[in-house]
Amino acid sequence: MKKVTNLLLGCAAGLATVAGAQAADLPVKAKPVEYVRICSLYGEGFFFIPGTDTCLKIGGWVRYDQYFANTGGSAGPFNSGSTGRNDSFDSFDYGTRARTIATFDVRTQTEYGVLRAYYRGGFELTTNYTGQGVYYTERAFVDFAGFTFGKAQSFFDFAAHAWSIANGYAGAGPDTAAWGRNLMAYTATLGNGVTATISAEDTTSLRGALWDAGTNSMSLGSFPGPNTWTGVGAQSCAFGSVTSDQNIGSTAAPFSVSGACATGDYAAQSIPDIVGSLRVQQSWGSAQIAGATHQVRGNFYGNNVQSTIVVGPNQFTGVRPDDKWGWAVLGGVILNLPWNQGDKFWLEATYGEGTPCYVSFCQGIYDGNYLRFDGRNVAAAWALDGVFANVVGPAVTGLNGSGILLPTVWDVAVAVEHYWMPTLRTSLYGSVTSWDPGADGNAVMCASPQGPVRTAAGATPNYATGPVAGCDYSFRLWAVGSRTVWNPVKNLDVTGEVQFTQINQNMDPSRVLFNFGGAGNRAAGLYTPSDEGIVSGVVRIQRNFWP
Repeated sequence: MKKVTNLLLGCAAGLATVAGAQAADLPVKAKPVEYVRICSLYGEGFFFIPGTDTCLKIGGWVRYDQYFANTGGSAGPFNSGSTGRNDSFDSFDYGTRARTIATFDVRTQTEYGVLRAYYRGGFELTTNYTGQGVYYTERAFVDFAGFTFGKAQSFFDFAAHAWSIANGYAGAGPDTAAWGRNLMAYTATLGNGVTATISAEDTTSLRGALWDAGTNSMSLGSFPGPNTWTGVGAQSCAFGSVTSDQNIGSTAAPFSVSGACATGDYAAQSIPDIVGSLRVQQSWGSAQIAGATHQVRGNFYGNNVQSTIVVGPNQFTGVRPDDKWGWAVLGGVILNLPWNQGDKFWLEATYGEGTPCYVSFCQGIYDGNYLRFDGRNVAAAWALDGVFANVVGPAVTGLNGSGILLPTVWDVAVAVEHYWMPTLRTSLYGSVTSWDPGADGNAVMCASPQGPVRTAAGATPNYATGPVAGCDYSFRLWAVGSRTVWNPVKNLDVTGEVQFTQINQNMDPSRVLFNFGGAGNRAAGLYTPSDEGIVSGVVRIQRNFWP
């Protein structure tokens, strides 16, 4: 019996040991795997960030541009800055640009609506750049409950040159799509596709130059000094030299502002631009009216550097001209045409005073001073925000400030785009943009000894004798062009564009000459004012991924 008992106990122990070993070998229950889930709330490409209720879309594109008579693909033709000198030293026959952009779109549903953060930025390497190229940011903003805070497209913009690649220098309406603008705005949704927006926008990117024509030098291909700003996109500004206040009347060399944007005698910004817009978007297309105010705020008459207060155009006076308010209004319509799906018609017009940047005569996005040499002839133009001077008119003595005089600006642009087939479309466009300083502004500019205008005999004007006869700084810029886009496969754009741009100036060549200090292969001397045009073009290859 004892042997049987011992045998049973041994078997039980063995079974317990085996059972324990098998239990130890069983897998432990794993936590559920957090798979990436598609987020269909906001359209194609969004997914939920694992473990959150926030949706993310990652996108971007890679682009290559091959261009001729053009400063950089999406920039503009050789009618400005050093390339406008039209010589073998400055004006390369062809150029290239490689650019890549990454986008991040983050959205979350809240009790106040969608909370959105958006970023778009990248790198580019352009002809005459070396190494790693440059980094830039196009967008960085937050949307919440109708509010927008950050770097976004101006709410004044409408069509924003959607019909072309490189007509920015041709005016054709406002366009901050390329670089964006710091702003804070509120948009109200009124129903039936109608929205209304009020926005306070940083002045820098849509501020041109303000000329103290009694003190600061303004030359061919360059805005006046003494002030500059440098920022992303500044390479599109005129490369040249301006004369500081301290250099007036001396032999000291002017300082270089290469890579910076000359703003002339603008004072520090005090009040942002206020923009209001009303837009409707429905099945037939869209339309918008918009308005903007822009503070034009100058520094002192004469030298800005304090010394003994002495009356005179080149001395420190301690007196500033009163601030002026520039303004601009816009109206535009985009119609969906019935011929083929995607066909469109654009019409846009802008009018204002002291706001050349609002018609794309702007160095913050593009360069608002124009230059095109052709032998001994030259077309030159300056889209200033305003002009002022201390001494004005014949035989004026003492302090007699002109005040800031604002130019009138306007533009009209029209375009049509047709789809030959779903993968092939062509646009045709044309625009005319005008800048006019008015009678008083023109008198100040044409009498300035600091400007490039000379008499037919080569004499320098002065305020004692008054404006040079035949001098008229107003000008117009015309552009016509065509763009064709082919999509051989989805998300691949193969684009070609050709454009003609014409500068029409109003100087009388029989009575007015332009003085040029010499640069590149262009000799110093007197040149004859003339109307000049240029043909330019771009070929672009772009791969898009969730743009």
